[in-house]
Amino acid sequence: MNDSANSVLALFQPEEIRRKAHSLLEKASLGKLSHVEVDLSAMDKALVATLEATKRNYPDFQIPPYGVWRDFETGGIDRWGALAGARAFESAEEMLASAADLAAISIYMKTRRPDDWVFQDPMTGTEASGTEASALAAFHMFASGAFSSDMGDPYRVDAETLIRMETVELAGALQWDPQRDADLLGELQAHLKRLGEALALRSDLFSEGEDTRPGLLATQLAKNSGSAVDAGTVLDRLLESLAPVWKGGAVSGDITLGDCFAHSEAPGPEFENFYPFHMCAQEIVYSLVEPFAWAGWEVAGLDVLTAPADDRHVGLFVKSGVLKIRDADIGLSSAEALQDRMIELREVSVALTDRLADMLCAELDVPSEQLPLSCILEAGSARAGGLILLENEEEAKKLGRLLNPGAVFWLPFRA
Repeated sequence: MNDSANSVLALFQPEEIRRKAHSLLEKASLGKLSHVEVDLSAMDKALVATLEATKRNYPDFQIPPYGVWRDFETGGIDRWGALAGARAFESAEEMLASAADLAAISIYMKTRRPDDWVFQDPMTGTEASGTEASALAAFHMFASGAFSSDMGDPYRVDAETLIRMETVELAGALQWDPQRDADLLGELQAHLKRLGEALALRSDLFSEGEDTRPGLLATQLAKNSGSAVDAGTVLDRLLESLAPVWKGGAVSGDITLGDCFAHSEAPGPEFENFYPFHMCAQEIVYSLVEPFAWAGWEVAGLDVLTAPADDRHVGLFVKSGVLKIRDADIGLSSAEALQDRMIELREVSVALTDRLADMLCAELDVPSEQLPLSCILEAGSARAGGLILLENEEEAKKLGRLLNPGAVFWLPFRA
């Protein structure tokens, strides 16, 4: 493989996400970015907000890992526990495949949505909005067997079912208006179809016998591991097989780079102006930690993953005064400038979250091994940022537009 191809493939590594993020943070600190600047003296405010969120949500500091499973507990209801108990899986491997199917499809469906969408849980009446609504809707589709090709085994996600999913079925399950939300429904149908096709193309990773499911990657990796599955390996397998499903990012030749975008002003050697995030894929890895644990496998190497480059973390640092948007109220004239601003906001927030995690460990006088980034995201930074967005709806909408200037469907930010 030539050096150019090697450079492109480096963009799929979490170490490269972190390196690029910290390089932009350094430039922002020196005032060398066009759209973003930082005031690191305000990090104490972000630390206080994160500590308050942690103490409010986990006063005993018994913190589960970051992932989609907390969304399934919206309203204090253990939906997965009830489903798994009713299903009575015959083996840990069977349970792992099902839980991994659910985690993957739920993260994958956290996409753009109608601005005023509120999902009402058909079983409990609990109402949810935003990404919680996406997760609950996916959960209930999963629980009803909507993703399964075998009604005798409803709790699964089959590639062939994703490929043939109809918009009318999606509208009913999501509680979207078939006419008003027709464009979004069409986008979601195509999004699910791409996932099904990508799974089918990689039978070596996602198939066993006649079955092709995202969760079968988890069982394969578990069987080929010792007592621990490597997080970096899980991410590698997801990105090498699923990167093409995330349309709208950077492309190099015939390689689709997924959640990765080119900055128009960044100088340097080839591909140095490409900035990866791989937010959805990393969130799938985070969300597989608990299914692996339930089945008896530890996930090692989680520290290589980064914080999600999402609106909650950008919102936390903007509200705290750490992150300042120079031209937030200016209508930029070019698509390139709009994308550059998005890249700077998302990348700098990733690096700032690393700094916040170090500060939190120092404040609590615990080593990072005892308070890893995954737990800090779950208990503190994501929750603090989420509360900020919830309490400032207009600012949240504005921030969503800044973070998704091209209205990319799979980015879950308002546009």
